[in-house]
This record gives sequence, structure tokens and C-alpha cells, in this order.
Amino acid sequence: MGTYKTNNLEIEGGKREEILDAAAKLFKKKGYIGTSIRDITSAVGILRGSIYSHFESKEQIFLKILHRGVDSLLNGAEDIIAKQLSPIDTLRDLIQNHLMHIMENNNSLVIFMQDGENIQAEQITHYMEKRDRYENILRNVLEEGIKEGVFPELNIRFTGFALLGMCNWVIHWFDPKGPNSPEEISKYMSSLICDQFLVNHS
Repeated sequence: MGTYKTNNLEIEGGKREEILDAAAKLFKKKGYIGTSIRDITSAVGILRGSIYSHFESKEQIFLKILHRGVDSLLNGAEDIIAKQLSPIDTLRDLIQNHLMHIMENNNSLVIFMQDGENIQAEQITHYMEKRDRYENILRNVLEEGIKEGVFPELNIRFTGFALLGMCNWVIHWFDPKGPNSPEEISKYMSSLICDQFLVNHS
């Protein structure tokens, strides 16, 4: 009996993830407003009413996608911080983690930039808190690097925005079928930022 329940939960969880994956692609392509529940159920191959056994509304699906994306970034960043590496190595790993996330699963970031304003502010507060925690991790590493003399004197707030903007812009030009793999791109860009822009300042 227990095995049956476990398998049933796994099936339910798998279907939820399938719905989220399909919805993310549709939101990215058609926008939040332009995507209907019928579009999502058609993409997954389920009856329209069946989706409500998994999610209460289209807005809840949108929010789940956003949280799934920021949770992945935040958890990865916290794992890197836990290693207690030097500021330069920590920053390098943070940048590579961010870039790999962007190139392998950028739907959550894209749909937030496209449609975040279409969600009520109180509904998106928890997501924004997680995003701020993530950005503060980056700024704290920059501050530590400045204190240790590894990085030049910087406006930490502006530099954080600049680094995130540079990484996030990859969405607009990365081609999965291109000649360079995500690993190659992330290593090159992290080296460019850490070794050229920040370290070579003497």
C-alpha cells in the first residue's frame, strides 16, 4: 500500500513538473496574457479541468515557475558560499553558476522580465525577497574582495547590477546549436569578468 502511495505521488509530481515546463515555454513564447489554460492543457495533453487538481490558477503556475528558477539560482549560490573559497574564486563560481542556469533553463528569468508587471505586487513579494537575497550574496562577495584588496574600490551596488546585466544578456544571443558549449561560454565570461575587469587593476 505504501509503495502504491509513493508511486502515485511520484506520478503526480511528474505531471506537475510537466505542466510547469510546458507553461514556461508558452509564457516565454506567447506571454502571460497571451497564454490560456487551454493552451497549457493542450501542450501537456490533458483535459482542461484536470489541471485544477494540480494548480489553482494560471497565476499560480506562473509564480511556481518563477520560484523554481530563483530557488535553483539561490540554492546554487548558497552551496558555493558554503565552500568558503577566496572572494575571486567564489565570484568566479557564482558567475559560472548563473550563466549555466541562464543557458540551460532561462524560462523563469525571461517570463519575469516580460510579464512580472502583470502579476499583483503582493503575489510576487516572496519571489522578490529571494531575488534580493541572491543579489546580496553577490554584493557581499564583492565587498569582501574589496576589503581583502583583491578587487579595486568599486560602487558595489552598481557593479552588482552590471555583472548581473552582463550575465542575463546572454539570453539574447546564446544559441544552443552554436559552436560554443554553455561550459565554454561560462568559463570564458567568468574569466573575462574576474581576471580582466576586476583583478587586473593595479
